[in-house]
Amino acid sequence: MPGTWGLTKAQARYRPAEKLEVRCDVCAYMFPRMEFGSCKFVRGVIRAAYTCDEFAKRDEDTDKPVGT
Repeated sequence: MPGTWGLTKAQARYRPAEKLEVRCDVCAYMFPRMEFGSCKFVRGVIRAAYTCDEFAKRDEDTDKPVGT
């Protein structure tokens, strides 16, 4: 697992999400979950409609990655 803001967008393969289920706004690492925000691992402004290789679905109850 990368360190906090340890990845560039290119390293994380940040890109437009092809499916709603893997968008940054449903990822455990995006905050705040608005149109634009930040990511725990990827540097820079993060768009809600994008995704990357570090995506982890957020558990709605705990706000953590599913299964942790």
